[in-house]
Amino acid sequence: MKNKKYTRKAKDSLKIKLLVDEWIKNKKYLEHEVGIEILGRDLGINRTYISNYINDTYNCNFNTWLHKMRVEDAKRIMSENPNLNMGQIAIMTGYNDQAHFSKQFKFIAGISPMRWKKGNVKK
Repeated sequence: MKNKKYTRKAKDSLKIKLLVDEWIKNKKYLEHEVGIEILGRDLGINRTYISNYINDTYNCNFNTWLHKMRVEDAKRIMSENPNLNMGQIAIMTGYNDQAHFSKQFKFIAGISPMRWKKGNVKK
């Protein structure tokens, strides 16, 4: 009986992985107002299962995971479009305002987005 439960759990994890991977591939994390409840609804999976999957797979909670992906996209956008201002980048990466974007960027990257851009982007 224990093996059936383990097999079911492994199948559930694979299903969640495939759904989450597709969600990431489609850059749904850049949408405004994304939360774990919305992710769960989009994927048709209980938020607790998704939360556990994210915690186990990425070693962080949903919010940190979300901000990490957004910050990586912000870095890419800054590199590819050096003339965009921080407000534009904030909106493009799912933030409603530049202040929140800057706060999260600094929390994740350890440096402000302006400082990161000055040190990493050639005009």
